[in-house]
Amino acid sequence: MYCATVLYPNNEGALFDFEYYSATLAPEYAAFLGSNCVKFEVRKGLVTPGEPRARFICIASYWIESRERYGVSLGEPGMQEIMRKFSSFTDIEPIRQLDEVVK
Repeated sequence: MYCATVLYPNNEGALFDFEYYSATLAPEYAAFLGSNCVKFEVRKGLVTPGEPRARFICIASYWIESRERYGVSLGEPGMQEIMRKFSSFTDIEPIRQLDEVVK
């Protein structure tokens, strides 16, 4: 099992439509990944006591079965349209990471 994670840093003054991301874009991306996407979740950063703000405004994780199928999907024609939608709703440059889930 693998987990593709996208982190959106909570930069001061950054634009981020959490409702649009969580209700529309994240499910659309999971559907695009098809049966390879076992589950996904979207987390909204909250203020931790003693901190001025959450480090990340949003963290999204997509659990996938096959790293190879995931790589192929990134090159499919529909992926460019999805990426265009992702970049059009925020001015935050996301951090992306792919992990192997070991436990």
